[in-house]
Amino acid sequence: MAMSKTRVGAIFAAMVFLSIALVPAVMAQEASKVSDKPSELEQGLIDALNSNTKNSSTDDVIANYCKANKDKISISENATASGINSSRTYQLKDGSNITFTDRGYFSIDNLKVNNNTQLINTKSEINPHSGTDSLYAPPLTSSVSEYNWLGWKLFTVCTQGYFEYNHKSVQPYFYDSWYVHNMPFNLWQISNWETGTHQISSSTAEIYAQGNFHYGFEYNGNGLTVQNYYVKVYLSCDQNGNYEAHHSITNLNPTLKIRSFNLEF
Repeated sequence: MAMSKTRVGAIFAAMVFLSIALVPAVMAQEASKVSDKPSELEQGLIDALNSNTKNSSTDDVIANYCKANKDKISISENATASGINSSRTYQLKDGSNITFTDRGYFSIDNLKVNNNTQLINTKSEINPHSGTDSLYAPPLTSSVSEYNWLGWKLFTVCTQGYFEYNHKSVQPYFYDSWYVHNMPFNLWQISNWETGTHQISSSTAEIYAQGNFHYGFEYNGNGLTVQNYYVKVYLSCDQNGNYEAHHSITNLNPTLKIRSFNLEF
């Protein structure tokens, strides 16, 4: 028997209420701060990741730490009450970076260098502009994973490629990009997914993957977008073969759509 509109509407309303209760408040703007000292809770997580003597996975270390310290997680670790949201980045012993935000989430990014040159077209070609042999930066993989203080990994985004350079110019070569969404109940939706290369100038190029990661609920024209991120992960390289990994996670305002009205909060 089909459920009545009233019952379905009530279920939708309950899901909206539950989502608002479980998800921290969100700020629309983030400002990166590297010099801020981590809080006691953040420092504890950094120490746990740096002293992983059992060689457990990063996900397991985070989940175990958050579970063991759930009583210490205050509202300040979940969201700020007002103002501009800030972030603080620290380097871990394994070379990756952990970034904490005041909206109740943190991310870990990593750069992996692949010494397997099979990914590279190794033909020895002469660059007609410089008259010198082309050189290759090693195959690179840039990734970022987002977590919350419940110990859940929300999603991971990766991009992979390599660069050809000759000290006068650089050429990017895209190899692969992918994402994994780990939200419980598989609520994440991904839109505007885009991958490729970008020739910023003759001396700088990048390889990227980007898209919207969002989830929410919709019924009969009404809907709530609970979390909405725009994520970009990319590799950059200059004409001298100096490469770096970067990422940005832009936290967009949640939206509540009631028929023809679309509200941000």
